[in-house]
Amino acid sequence: SCKTGIIILSHGSKLKKANASLDKTVQMIRKKPGLDTIVPAYLQFFQPDLEKGIKGLIAKGLQTIIVIPFFLFNGNHVMRDIPHIIKKERAKYPGVDFIYTKNLGEDTRIADIASDIVEEAII
Repeated sequence: SCKTGIIILSHGSKLKKANASLDKTVQMIRKKPGLDTIVPAYLQFFQPDLEKGIKGLIAKGLQTIIVIPFFLFNGNHVMRDIPHIIKKERAKYPGVDFIYTKNLGEDTRIADIASDIVEEAII
């Protein structure tokens, strides 16, 4: 619904070009119906960080925040660091509903993407 904000959370890089690729992904997702209140955020090395992303969406009056970890693996960031930040944000904004989704690597379509890349490389 229009009361929902979406954050695509990337690791973040010291290389500006690496961070720019997340913006491209966000713009592609934004074209899908109902997914226009979507913003990028970065865990480290780049801004906005997750806290700023959340603050910005709540400032727009959004009451549900979905955080999608743009990470391939269920490592420490996905399992520990991000949930820790969300827990603190929940305490800060008691009226807001936070949803933390699975990471990209948990989706079986990742295998299809990888095989497509291999096929392109071989052709």
